Amino acid sequence: MFKIRPVLLSLLTTVLIAGCASPGLTGGTNRGLVGAWLASASRPGGQGVVLITFNSDGTFFRSGDTHPILSVAHGSWKRTSDRDFDATYIAWRFDENRKLIGSQKTRIRITHGPGQDQFTGLAKVSLLDLKGGEERSSQTRLEGKRIQVEPF
Repeated sequence: MFKIRPVLLSLLTTVLIAGCASPGLTGGTNRGLVGAWLASASRPGGQGVVLITFNSDGTFFRSGDTHPILSVAHGSWKRTSDRDFDATYIAWRFDENRKLIGSQKTRIRITHGPGQDQFTGLAKVSLLDLKGGEERSSQTRLEGKRIQVEPF
């Protein structure tokens, strides 16, 4: 009985470590959206670029070429079907003098694919004043590619 305990303890430890390991560390290939992405944004005002990082807990961060008039954005995302995801983020808006003038709320529908390292999306953008009233809205198309680790 005493010889079985170390074996069971070792097996339990191995199972716990494997269950907690990140897919990126264990070689998993189907990470869904989790990871860092470089995306192009086709906006009404012209083409832009953004960086998006989707975390496994359903949160994400977005930064883009709109700084310093738009802050880094914080948001949440969830899977809605096999390849589709919905996300919402909020960022602060500033004028040319860096005075807070409102916020931007963006809702995104993302389709993962065609490959594991690509996505397309449609964003519905609402510019809000300081009281939360909508000043105007627009739509943006997104195309993303996963940022890959490159050999040193």
